[in-house]
Amino acid sequence: MIIYGVNPVLEAIRSHPERIRYVGVAREETARHQRLAGEAKRAGVAVRNLAADQIDRLAGRGVHNGVVAEVSETAYADFDDIVANEATTFVLILDSITDPQNFGAILRVADGFGVDLVVIPQHDSVGLTPVAVKASAGASEWVQVAQVTNLSRAIETLKAAGYWIYAAAENGDRLDAIDFRGKVALVVGNEGKGIRRNVLEHCDRVVTIPMTGHIESFNVATAAAVLCYEVRRQQGAAGGK
Repeated sequence: MIIYGVNPVLEAIRSHPERIRYVGVAREETARHQRLAGEAKRAGVAVRNLAADQIDRLAGRGVHNGVVAEVSETAYADFDDIVANEATTFVLILDSITDPQNFGAILRVADGFGVDLVVIPQHDSVGLTPVAVKASAGASEWVQVAQVTNLSRAIETLKAAGYWIYAAAENGDRLDAIDFRGKVALVVGNEGKGIRRNVLEHCDRVVTIPMTGHIESFNVATAAAVLCYEVRRQQGAAGGK
């Protein structure tokens, strides 16, 4: 798989250099390119100087900033193993997110607020594509993402492990009225349809972000940021991570 952009490639070098076959840098190097190439070489990653048209072709229509890398396909995390780890306390479940830009932005949120695991369904959902990796600005290299065949069953597994499951949807309890301490899993839904009914039925409680403006709802990535901030704020106040 080809990933592109300075930040995604740089974070791939820092997190999983063994997965990188090579890093390609534009022949018309800038100081930023030179620093990235230097870091790649120190990590034992091969560096190639490529012509601009080669990089354009490798990156497709993506904004590459003169940098690409060929990496092995991203290995998804094992859902059961991570949930069984007692250090795991904060899970974010994405029900049928289809826009790679949104997915990448949510991964940045997950990294920024210390989410232990992001869970996505195998079908009808975007995965760790080059566009999503680019949109994550490198966060995809640090956030554990698990694919599951059935979100409802995954939620029941989380419940059995002591998690409370909160669905972000309309007409729920106010975000600031909920105690998010302990093991928490948040569920956010598709950009247009929200959380599917068969998934919503397995959640313990519906939570709604209080809004005072004229627009009824946030973009899913923005909503995820607000929700994750509040969970981490409460867990931090309670002596969490």
